[in-house]
Amino acid sequence: MRLSDERKKLLWGAAKVFREQFEGSPAEEYLVGHRCLDQETAERFSLGYVGDSAPSGFEQYRGTVAVPYLRRGALGAWSVVALRFRCVRPECVRDANGAFLDEETHAGHGKMQSMAGDTHRIYNTLALQQESDEIAVCEGEPDTWTAVMCGLPAVGIQGVKGWKSHFDKLFVGYRRVWVLADGDEAGREFAETVARRLPSGLVVPFDSGMDVNKTYKNHGREAVLNKVGKG
Repeated sequence: MRLSDERKKLLWGAAKVFREQFEGSPAEEYLVGHRCLDQETAERFSLGYVGDSAPSGFEQYRGTVAVPYLRRGALGAWSVVALRFRCVRPECVRDANGAFLDEETHAGHGKMQSMAGDTHRIYNTLALQQESDEIAVCEGEPDTWTAVMCGLPAVGIQGVKGWKSHFDKLFVGYRRVWVLADGDEAGREFAETVARRLPSGLVVPFDSGMDVNKTYKNHGREAVLNKVGKG
């Protein structure tokens, strides 16, 4: 879907406001303190926080991590083509004592939220521009951040229904496409669906109940790299 200049301006401005609110925010505490994301990676992906001073039209996303979908044009100009939001509201991610939950409770909404009218897009398309004959495909943005932090070129897809047929041609020519599978039924379904579409696709299963981020958090960078034979 081609965006109007006005839409691009709206998204760019909102992403800038949210990025300026990230430092010292609940988003930073959640991602850096709890999910073990480093500051460099948070800055690399221009992650933000939707605080009290949310621009008009974004009020419903207060208390979330702002995740911009960045694009870089042929002449080097940056743009934001989408914004998604990861809930970090305390009633959803913390227990009664204020500790972060392992199993979060997002009643009435998903962990990730898209803006009305948004379409499925590949996250971190900059990885497709890297000089590499291997790439990882992750389910969701957080695993993409973690894979990149571990040194893997990686893109993110919004779940099993997020893969679109026109994505196939973007992965032609890769020697290996690692499809990183969360350790549950939905994760395996996602990975198998994607891998079947790609001649060089290979399902890389994570342990039961684990994903890329949890593996990194519990066992470190080498454990993630070992999954793809890079340890």
